[in-house]
Amino acid sequence: MSFYFDLVEGMKNMIGPGKPYANPTQMAKACGVAPNQIIRYLKHERGKHIQVIAKVLDKIGAKIIFPSTGADMDSFHHVPKVLARPSGGGGSLQTDDTVEDTYAFRLDWLTKKGNPDCMKLMAVTGESMAPRIEDGDHILVDESQKDLYEGRIYVVRIDQEIVVKRIAKEPGKILLMSDNPEAQPKKIEIDLKDLSLSWEPVGRVLYVSKDLR
Repeated sequence: MSFYFDLVEGMKNMIGPGKPYANPTQMAKACGVAPNQIIRYLKHERGKHIQVIAKVLDKIGAKIIFPSTGADMDSFHHVPKVLARPSGGGGSLQTDDTVEDTYAFRLDWLTKKGNPDCMKLMAVTGESMAPRIEDGDHILVDESQKDLYEGRIYVVRIDQEIVVKRIAKEPGKILLMSDNPEAQPKKIEIDLKDLSLSWEPVGRVLYVSKDLR
């Protein structure tokens, strides 16, 4: 394959149903050039100067890289990373839902785990869930999964604070447990009969991303 061939084929691959441009005219309009110029490229009729520079680039081993087409991008889903930082300790007051970045995950992988549209990334503070979740680790939280299942890990809001804990249950109580045996407190008890207590599940933790230490 030559540079010139890659150029033409790359342009062709960006035109058509489900692609960034429905037709050559749409591509030309987006690029601010006349439609016949794009069409001449697609027919390998566009200017000898391009073919000359293409020979030079072939000789030096240059490659042309086009953006992923719509079909490729559809296989990924961008999950927002929010400012909220759930605590693995006694609780964090940093509950800001403002998006500071987004991260791409494979859509099929996310779909197997829950509802991608309800997922968020959060950075954890504290060591009470170590070694499974350590200070600075990022957790993937599905906010559509609010039913509390024993043994699973959730982000929970208590008053104005948020914590990340493993769920245990006793009659009439929800226990928010720390994995770290040295953590204080080891557990937080929620009395289901105490209607004065303001609390709610934020979502289930599906995945932990961590740097090697």
